[in-house]
Amino acid sequence: MNVIESFIENITPSNYFITKSMEISKVKSSGTLWYTKKFLVLYDAIFISKKIDKINGIREIRSNFENYINTLPESVKKEAEKFFFPKNADLRGNFRSYNDFAGVIDINTDKIQYYSDVNKYYFVYLMGTGGQTGVKKYIKNSLCKPDFVVSKLSEIINDYQKNNSISKLNVTGIINDFHASLRNERQILFYYGYFHSRNNGVGEDEEFSSLTPIGELAVQANSKEFALIWEHQKIKMISQPVTVEFPAIKGYNLCVAEKFKLNYSPYLSILKCIEKKGTLTPRFYDRVLSRSNNENIDDIIENYDKFENSIPEIEKYLENFGLRSEKESEDFEKEIKKYMLGIRDDLSKDNNENYFGVISSSKNNSWILNNKNKFGRILKIYNQIEGYKLNKYKDLFINCENELQKKYKSVYTSIDYEKNHRIKMAWDLYNIKGEKTIFLSLILCDYIMYKDIDMNSIKIDELFIYCNSFFKNLLKSLNLTKKQDIIKEIKFVFEMINNENLQEITYVEDYSLESVYTNKYSSLNIEDLRRKIDEVSIENTRSSLERKRDMRIISLMKSLYLIEKSDENHLVACECCGEKTFLKNNGEPYIEYHHLIPFQIADGPDHFENIFGICPMCHRKIHYIKDDLKVELYSGFDKNNHMSKKIVTRLKDLYKINILKSYQLEYALSEQMITEDEYNSIIA
Repeated sequence: MNVIESFIENITPSNYFITKSMEISKVKSSGTLWYTKKFLVLYDAIFISKKIDKINGIREIRSNFENYINTLPESVKKEAEKFFFPKNADLRGNFRSYNDFAGVIDINTDKIQYYSDVNKYYFVYLMGTGGQTGVKKYIKNSLCKPDFVVSKLSEIINDYQKNNSISKLNVTGIINDFHASLRNERQILFYYGYFHSRNNGVGEDEEFSSLTPIGELAVQANSKEFALIWEHQKIKMISQPVTVEFPAIKGYNLCVAEKFKLNYSPYLSILKCIEKKGTLTPRFYDRVLSRSNNENIDDIIENYDKFENSIPEIEKYLENFGLRSEKESEDFEKEIKKYMLGIRDDLSKDNNENYFGVISSSKNNSWILNNKNKFGRILKIYNQIEGYKLNKYKDLFINCENELQKKYKSVYTSIDYEKNHRIKMAWDLYNIKGEKTIFLSLILCDYIMYKDIDMNSIKIDELFIYCNSFFKNLLKSLNLTKKQDIIKEIKFVFEMINNENLQEITYVEDYSLESVYTNKYSSLNIEDLRRKIDEVSIENTRSSLERKRDMRIISLMKSLYLIEKSDENHLVACECCGEKTFLKNNGEPYIEYHHLIPFQIADGPDHFENIFGICPMCHRKIHYIKDDLKVELYSGFDKNNHMSKKIVTRLKDLYKINILKSYQLEYALSEQMITEDEYNSIIA
């Protein structure tokens, strides 16, 4: 069997690079990633933090946009100003405030539904989206009028109907569909890790109410940081994450679950293909490349011309599936646009100032390589990143593929599919968190693009100055704030890339907490200790970027337990098994401290409600014991904790005050700390 026959033999329905009929809009009317940055900041302000209706909140948004603009090249700043601060809504005084836009509502109006509509319409008003033709265009023009309030929407639609002498319109349908761009673009950003979807499904607004760590970083990022975050997420993406929903493909005898294969690096596959031919047509991407996997991608690139000539044969085979999703070329064109965004050099507002810009689109929607030299530098580093990624996350990708095969089989056989929460959670945590090695590699890439030099011309001291000027937020999120630490890490990654062995880098996750002395707080009484514990806990949860363990909280809890919970021999019981620990040489009871939602793995807060004092045996068990035995350990936490407060109650308390996010609650579910019903009760 030749490579073409083997390729066709292994094509299965719906097994392609994740394809949705949606794209990031307004790309051509803005510079690289301007629209996406604006989207995330305003989405956070309107739907999540709700700072949009506060004076200080408006100032914060304005400052955020201004910081972003200030890090752009001088030649594009004026255009960026017009985009982020348009005349009708410049957020510097010349715009309709949220409360003014919402208006006064009737006492009998459903407030929750009304303000849900206000949020959506205020969002598209500030973004300048929606309403291209017909009644929707009429609505869009109305939004900008000084007397518009959301309660007038029905009246506006009816006026349009009368003025244009057309049959009765579906008012409710139009109101709900006008802001479809919000829903579609949010869905894209969900797949790319900026939003978190709750465990109980997809589609509802509240299920996307949480920004992820990478989303929070993007909201605060300047233009250079944002560009690297975007590349970081594209590099990490796999062709079909476990969150994807398959279309209806019941009964197809061509569906074979075992043939369902992931491509671990679709973005890199696209770039390698463009390197080979200098171009990429929509047809080749749709019929061949998007259906590749890690086992055949090298064959495809090596035999590019053969595959191109075999497209009619591939299309004939695809007709057997009878599925619209296999034939709708527009969907595939939109998908590849998402990957190209960030490395395009044909957006007029960029004024040729995108340092990563190497590719442009042509009239027939093909993609053309314009700067081979620059592209080669980028690809050299990206190939190293790919090797590192595949080495570090090999097991995760295999598990994702196995899980998707199960889900896939359930769709065409109508067998019930039971979600594996642990694999879903493992994917989420991979997708929503910054990866130190990838980010530092991208900083190197950005630097050589900016300076237009090769790797061997880099001077580490100059690179540090560059990092310190443009990447403070990003470095802070990686816990790199000191000059010596930044230089050390960047130098290490630089040397590994130069030696082409980046994949050998490993970062060991440290689950342990060192034992700390209590002497510092031994003079405080119980009331003062409790007050101090509260203060430090709140202080530790304020910054979403810089996360460092604060040993004060552990020391304070040890002091409190020693006074309040120790016996006559100064022994303290483990909050898991209930057994007493032992005394150290200095007379202190030995205890280790465990973050219920892990500090490193899932960004668990340094908050006293998230921390338990446990014995060394229980601590090791909780990290390494078989999954089906963990339930018993967590029941021990419920019974033996010194606060007499169950896990579900603690999590509910932390979620209520916005210290825990939805993805952290889902982590608790995946670890069997809580049940599905308890998870849903907390979310509700």
